[in-house]
Amino acid sequence: MGIDTALQGGKYKIVKVLGQGGFGITYLASQTMLTRKVAIKEFFMKDFCSRDALTHSILTTSTDADSQVELYKKKFIKEAKNLAKLHHPHIINVMDIFEENNTFYYVMPYFSNDSLQDLVNKKGVLTCFSFSWQV
Repeated sequence: MGIDTALQGGKYKIVKVLGQGGFGITYLASQTMLTRKVAIKEFFMKDFCSRDALTHSILTTSTDADSQVELYKKKFIKEAKNLAKLHHPHIINVMDIFEENNTFYYVMPYFSNDSLQDLVNKKGVLTCFSFSWQV
């Protein structure tokens, strides 16, 4: 999805891609009515999925991939629901989950702090006592 792509009828607008892994893409987005930044994680298995350029809809690359994608899509939804139930200062809360473009998304607060990789590069190996999150 490109910059300025609207989701949920314009409730969210994509600003940029923050990162991509094997099972998803994380975007920086704007929650338009509240004028705040959020992070949106999209379920997208890069080895089994492609995107229709016009509709942004997710397509599986083959019928053999369909069952694999469905299995992991259910796990993605379960992850979002479990995170939404947790309330701890060191766990990012899920604020919203929705289905669109033949896939699922969940929305989290956006924190502009360094990534975990940046932190390791600065401080070296981390232990559970070597840092605290400041948001």
